[in-house]
Amino acid sequence: MKGKNRNQIHLKNCFMKNSQIKIKGRNNKIFADNQCVLSRCKINITGDNNKIFIGSRVSAVDCEIHIEDNNNLVWIGMGTHISGRTHLACMEGSKITIGERCLFSSDIVFRTGDSHSILDLQGKRINQSKDIRIEDHVWIGNKTIVTKGAKIAQDSIAATGAIVTEKFDEPNVILGGIPAKVIKRGINWDERRI
Repeated sequence: MKGKNRNQIHLKNCFMKNSQIKIKGRNNKIFADNQCVLSRCKINITGDNNKIFIGSRVSAVDCEIHIEDNNNLVWIGMGTHISGRTHLACMEGSKITIGERCLFSSDIVFRTGDSHSILDLQGKRINQSKDIRIEDHVWIGNKTIVTKGAKIAQDSIAATGAIVTEKFDEPNVILGGIPAKVIKRGINWDERRI
């Protein structure tokens, strides 16, 4: 579906229940692939040339994707499950990239920027927005916050209540604490209770 402002929404064999999409801008694209289930989700875009891609077999409950400004990207890889209240905020031409087969608990916040300016004493802004990257097969625990510039490597876990503020390139770790640090190495996880 293409609107008068050249916004495009493609929902390929998706199920949406009590969800809404609001767009104020031009040339924005939303694409949800096969067998996505979106329940009580909100997508809000204010700006131009933004893109949201939701991979096949993604399920999301109470997820809000909020985009401000132009040229942002939110990418959710196939088979990812967002289990409860999650807020993904992307601004100032940044990206939130979530890999395949990730698992999100609830009360989670991702923010690529601060929404307001922080200035040095000469009046120069010092808090630019930065990308967030979550690699494949990452488990994000309850009440986790992931801030601008953060990265979590594959097969890792962000523990309950962690605030992830930096890049973690090492896979197979548990991150915990405020700010998050590696608290255990050499792990993997399975969404089944084995």
